[in-house]
Amino acid sequence: MKISVSLCTYNGEKYIAEQLESILTQKQPVYEIIICDDGSTDDTLRIISNYENQFPDIIKVYQNPENLGYVGNFEKAMSLCTGDIVFLCDQDDRWFTNKTSAIVEIFEKHPNIDIVCHNIKLFGEAINPSEAITYWDLDSTSPSAFTQPQDIIKRILYQGNIFPGMSMAIRNIFLKEHLPLKKINPVIIHDYELLLLAANKDAVWMEEQILGEYRIHPKQSIGYKTFSHFKSSEKQIISRETLFTVFQRHPFVKKTIKDLSLNTDLEKEHSIYCLEQYKNYLKNIPFLEQKITKLKMKYYFHIFDYLK
Repeated sequence: MKISVSLCTYNGEKYIAEQLESILTQKQPVYEIIICDDGSTDDTLRIISNYENQFPDIIKVYQNPENLGYVGNFEKAMSLCTGDIVFLCDQDDRWFTNKTSAIVEIFEKHPNIDIVCHNIKLFGEAINPSEAITYWDLDSTSPSAFTQPQDIIKRILYQGNIFPGMSMAIRNIFLKEHLPLKKINPVIIHDYELLLLAANKDAVWMEEQILGEYRIHPKQSIGYKTFSHFKSSEKQIISRETLFTVFQRHPFVKKTIKDLSLNTDLEKEHSIYCLEQYKNYLKNIPFLEQKITKLKMKYYFHIFDYLK
């Protein structure tokens, strides 16, 4: 299988060389690295151009004539990839040397899989180096929790995406079938949209191996605010605010199902999920307060109106 890398840059001079070195030293070499620069004003373009001169058969640099934005830039880079498998890549992370070989092996063994996502280690100035944290530690995610059909799509649709783009590899046939992206709203960016479409037909593989490192730093597009104060020992407790968030997501879920033509049963099952969370919330309230809480939820907060 030929391996393409879809790499987007924008003012990434500080880390881009380290990222490229981690790709170029893979045990299973990549076929091409497609780099789309979105109008960098720092030294990024010079750095990636130097790499292109050193590896002209592998690296191809494209400079956008105008800024396309994060999603538009990735859409362009992905469309230019010609390999069998397309690895999404940010400008500031690091790959472990066995990443490509491990992922390609999964695709070869499982022809029904369109997207593979692997676990990643968090690192950087915002992360305590003495505490080893992986991305899936954030909410105790494990492949063992997703054993039934539609489990993955329910998780990422109902609660939010747990697979960052830099941990994803996509079968190019599937990718090209879904380009250009629908971009139905600002929340569902390129990687999230593709994941929903693949998960809808149970074609996403969760690989437990840690195959890369996700850098957390103040200038990154996504992630710093989420992870900079994270402690792996923290456990999520369902509060009233958390419950409201679950119910308030229902219109989003409903519209996403319609706009991406997903399994229509997912809407009904999300309503069931909301009611289950409601019951779990009530369990943590003293028995004598439960009746008053139920009345407030229904008539004061109108929480069930979100399910209409």
